[in-house]
Amino acid sequence: MDRADVELTLAARPAHLSTVRAVAKAIARPLPGLAVDLVIAVDEACGTLIARARRHALLVCRFVRDGDSVRFRAQVRSSAVTVPDHRSLYWRVVSSVTDTVATWVDGDGLLHVELRCRA
Repeated sequence: MDRADVELTLAARPAHLSTVRAVAKAIARPLPGLAVDLVIAVDEACGTLIARARRHALLVCRFVRDGDSVRFRAQVRSSAVTVPDHRSLYWRVVSSVTDTVATWVDGDGLLHVELRCRA
């Protein structure tokens, strides 16, 4: 079984998006045709989380490649009490390049995104 797990914890700042994109590309490299979609989805998801992050918040990202799919989860402490609207550009972009996507706010004030891409 081809499996890889990677977790990143970074300051929730736009300057760190390139690092998250590079990891997404490396994780998807063994899966032809998946890298571009995963990088687009991860970039959009993290950009949205960063835009809604509290000052000095950390962005925690986890990639799990298992067989022909990659699951990505990210979270950030946020003052947002709602998730991005399903009619928003963010939702349209991410849902068009992934197989599944979910966004939620938990009781601790963390905004979460989870998505899955299959090759």
